[in-house]
Amino acid sequence: MGRVVEFDRTDVLDRAAALFWRLGYEVVSVQDIESATGIGRGSLYNAFRDKETLFLEALDRYVELHGGAVLAALEARRVESGIRKMFEIIIDRMANPANPRGCLLTNTSLAFGTGSVRIDQVLSERIKAMESGLEEAILRARHDRQIAADADPRSLARFYNAVAQSLGVIHKATGDVQRLRDIVTVAMQAWPRRRREHKRTPSKRRS
Repeated sequence: MGRVVEFDRTDVLDRAAALFWRLGYEVVSVQDIESATGIGRGSLYNAFRDKETLFLEALDRYVELHGGAVLAALEARRVESGIRKMFEIIIDRMANPANPRGCLLTNTSLAFGTGSVRIDQVLSERIKAMESGLEEAILRARHDRQIAADADPRSLARFYNAVAQSLGVIHKATGDVQRLRDIVTVAMQAWPRRRREHKRTPSKRRS
């Protein structure tokens, strides 16, 4: 009977996520996973069954590490500030030289399909979840009169979600963090600030 190899599952998922993040799902081989995690093929298959399952668990771990703060930023009382903070968190992650370029979700989505219906579905759900979080926050902003009454929360959420995803694309291609900051600066100029209403002061009658 073979010896059961014990290992830190979280550490393996972190190493696997970094590998998929850097190389891409399709490129990564089982041998690459063995080298990155230090776990033999048999133990990997016993623990995760296949590469697809390992990737999905690694993606969940990635979102746990990097996604919570992004969505939490949208809970700010001033929603405009929260969205700015969301972008700052994303850019700070990309500016960290310890991390691979881009974003694991975006990088994988750009790989012309992974060949896995499960993975493509999960990626779609994750990206839609960010859109939903943005829309909920922007609805709150409209309710609290932080933005113009005729602003469309769904369209704005889709726009800012698209900006967030594009940051990963630009960073993956260029590695230039200042480009990302410039994109965010222009994107925030589209925020539909509520116009201030100026009360007319009655003119004094001439004596």
